[in-house]
Amino acid sequence: MEPDQDVSEHRDTGILARRNLGVLVGIMALAVMSRFDSIISPSVAAIQASFPHADPSTVESVVSIGSSAAIVSALLFGQLMTRMSFRTAACISCLCVALGGLMPLVLHGSVSQLLLFALVVGFGVGIATTVLPSLSARFFRGKRLAALMGLVLAVQDGSSMLVLALGGVLAKGGWLHNYWLYFLALPALALVIFMVPRVGAVEDEPDKATGSEASSSWKGRQCWWGIISCIVIGFLSIFLVAVLYNKLSVYIAKYGLGGTSAAGVALMFNTGSSVVIGLGINGIKRICRQWTIPVAFALMALGALLFLTTRSFPLVCLSAFLIGSGSAINMATCPFLLSNLTEHRRYPLVMGIFSATTSLGFTASTWVFKAFSTAFGLDPVTGSFMGMLIIALLAAVILSLVRFQSCVESRFIEQ
Repeated sequence: MEPDQDVSEHRDTGILARRNLGVLVGIMALAVMSRFDSIISPSVAAIQASFPHADPSTVESVVSIGSSAAIVSALLFGQLMTRMSFRTAACISCLCVALGGLMPLVLHGSVSQLLLFALVVGFGVGIATTVLPSLSARFFRGKRLAALMGLVLAVQDGSSMLVLALGGVLAKGGWLHNYWLYFLALPALALVIFMVPRVGAVEDEPDKATGSEASSSWKGRQCWWGIISCIVIGFLSIFLVAVLYNKLSVYIAKYGLGGTSAAGVALMFNTGSSVVIGLGINGIKRICRQWTIPVAFALMALGALLFLTTRSFPLVCLSAFLIGSGSAINMATCPFLLSNLTEHRRYPLVMGIFSATTSLGFTASTWVFKAFSTAFGLDPVTGSFMGMLIIALLAAVILSLVRFQSCVESRFIEQ
């Protein structure tokens, strides 16, 4: 009887357990769609050629402006999710992405129109990134949740690599063809309708309802510092990795290491690191234990140091992989820690703030490092990587000295 019981428990508790398989499909559909704000990236140069009188920075904003809308939608739906079902929020997300992505096929007479539709897409993506962790935490717990969040990260960036590559192929026939990829949001919508449950994030669960109100109150009073710390860690992770997207192609051109294709290859190493880390996050945590987050920042610091001290394309790829790995570790770890630090009814709001803050980090990175370089009289590329090195080292040292992760895990996470 005992072996049968063990098999039954394994089937019931694994990520691919039959009872959770449907919601897992819905989660993966949202994970793929949550990177659709960057679909048009391969066509920026072609769009610029089609609108020669438009400011180049304005055209580039077609890719980045969605982050601004994502900040708004993440905060808004972080609050609305306390009264809205996962299915409703996910459907709104899919519809926004589909609408904003497909409308340029009809209306594309000006850059302003493309910017407006990019805002709609970004708004939908912000909803998706808010729903994903809340939906995952609603149906998975403990190591299963940690593994699932890693898998979601791997699917997000893995699918992003494929979609960007396919977008580049389609764009050879004209930049407008790139927008046909947004039809993928419609199958995602169908999967969401049939697979995502019509339940909310705040429904009482029998196993949680047995806890005393005093225990819940104590947790709420004591873990605010942990929640704020995780949000800051997420902000810094995206704030630092954004340097690669802003400066990598300039770095490669400056030191004669290749052209635009070389920059694309190096960025694939950065994105690919998320797939590797996402699939192996539980193993990484077993090895690094309570030093996982400091190690992540140390990897980012090492990557920045290699950028500053070497001028070799293979080492550029390695550096991009190290920086991406550090960011991926933190982005898989922080939502899991937040799921244990936050009451279930407040988790969507906290994750909305987390998502909005990371979007803000990506947007602010360029301007902050530009100001840093100007203040110290440094070249913008050198100043950006030097700033990354300093911030990553400080974060690694401070988090190690205060034993942040150890304190959180020993107090709030069941072993």
